[in-house]
Amino acid sequence: MNRMRALVLFFGASLLAAASAQAVPLDVKTGLWESTLKNELSGAVQGPRTLTYKSCLSQKQLEEDPIAEPMERGQHCSTKMTSQTRTVWQGTRVCTGPRGTQEYSGKLTAVSREKVRGTLLVKMSLGGGSMTNHAKYESKWLASSCGSVK
Repeated sequence: MNRMRALVLFFGASLLAAASAQAVPLDVKTGLWESTLKNELSGAVQGPRTLTYKSCLSQKQLEEDPIAEPMERGQHCSTKMTSQTRTVWQGTRVCTGPRGTQEYSGKLTAVSREKVRGTLLVKMSLGGGSMTNHAKYESKWLASSCGSVK
C-alpha cells in the first residue's frame, strides 16, 4: 500500500472513530465496507487515481479514539472536531515530526446507515518537498461479517 493511500485511509477511518469520550458515533452499520477513493495529487508525478478497497468497521472503532496515537515514531498530532453529529463528522488533524508536517481536513457524511461520503484535503511537507491531495470517497456497507478482511 503506498504512503498516500495509507494516510488517506488512516484519516478517513479516524473520522469514523470518536475524538473524545463524549463523542457521538456516526449512525452507520458495523461490518464489511467497500470504499472508492478518488485522489487528485499536486506536487507529485502521478495524476488522478481511483482506489477501491474493503475494510472492516467495528463498534469499538466507532466509540473509541484511535486518532490519539501518532502515525509515525516521534510524531506529535492534534485533532479538532468542528462538527460531530450522528450524520456528519468534520475535523482537522495536524501532525509534526522529524520528517515534516501533515495537515488533514476532512468531512464525512452518513447518507444512510449503509452509505458514507467524504472529502479530504491533505497537505504534506516531507523531506524538503510538498504535496497536496484532494480526495473524495464513497463507502458502502456490504455485510455484517467481515470474513478475512481486517
